[in-house]
Amino acid sequence: MGTRVIVGFVLAVLAIIIVAYGGLWFFAMMMLMGLIGINEFYRLMRRYRPIALAGFVGLGLMLSLAWFADPVSAMGATAATLLLTFALAAIPGPRKGVSVRIGVTLLGLVWVGWGVAYLLFIRQLPNGLWLTLLVVFGTWAGDTVAYFAGRYFGATPFAPRLSPKKTWEGYVCGVFGTLVVVVFLGTLYGGVGTFDSLLLGLAIALVAPLGDLFESLLKRDVAIKDAGRFFPGHGGVLDRFDGLFFASVASYFVITGLF
Repeated sequence: MGTRVIVGFVLAVLAIIIVAYGGLWFFAMMMLMGLIGINEFYRLMRRYRPIALAGFVGLGLMLSLAWFADPVSAMGATAATLLLTFALAAIPGPRKGVSVRIGVTLLGLVWVGWGVAYLLFIRQLPNGLWLTLLVVFGTWAGDTVAYFAGRYFGATPFAPRLSPKKTWEGYVCGVFGTLVVVVFLGTLYGGVGTFDSLLLGLAIALVAPLGDLFESLLKRDVAIKDAGRFFPGHGGVLDRFDGLFFASVASYFVITGLF
């Protein structure tokens, strides 16, 4: 527990510094996070033999286009990766399981790649500094509050087949924690109205836990507890940012559609 708290605090400080600094440093850190995350995913799914080279190339292309071009151009990276995946899969000729290999390769790109890409999109929006911080800390607040609430007084299983330790008590407290952080930071410091902050907080609170359950489903499929060990006490990049990958996409559309 001590290690978890210390690492969490360090991550929070680093997140503030990196997001606030922005520019190429932010892009570089997001690229690093994406590459580590997709590598963890392919290691997690190694029994399905993903075509990792195509995924790495596709992620690099997607994030570069997301930062230096525009969302529409970044979407083309998914199609380009599909072609590259097909080419690499076809080189040895038809083999059993090639459809699964291609599907798993693209799943990693869609999950990790778009999760990081939408953080890049949000950071480039007007007031992108605070909007990015709201998404990051809103997600982490919900996850942290849900963890401790479920640990100390959770009793009703939330999704026992996917994640037996998650409870409804923890989930409700996590939603409340996200709303408090997003509304507080958004209205007092971020220049975001109360109603808009509330909508953004609700989107994060409802979607981020699904990212957590999504990763739990994948890990149960391959019978692995943690996707990695990059963050002591927290697991890997996927274990720490699974909810954020979902929340970033939902938040972008809430921000651009309603703010």
